[in-house]
Amino acid sequence: MKTKTCAITLAFLFAAAAVCFAGTDVQMGTWKLNESKSKLPAGIPKNHTVVYEAAGDSVKVTIDGTAADGSATHNEWTGKVDGKD
Repeated sequence: MKTKTCAITLAFLFAAAAVCFAGTDVQMGTWKLNESKSKLPAGIPKNHTVVYEAAGDSVKVTIDGTAADGSATHNEWTGKVDGKD
């Protein structure tokens, strides 16, 4: 019984590790501001949608939001994440 429990536990741990290290970057994707849960005060600039996507060996970031005066903002940049400034 103890051997069976250890084997099942090890199988579960290996499966969990495989899922965690599957090669996907958890930051990639679309991030949206949930204003009902946000604690940002009124009248400040807000990023409503931020999209991270792979662009070759770089990362492209697209940001849509509103400025402090209520006008729409849009920013895009592409950078290589190499640990250097």
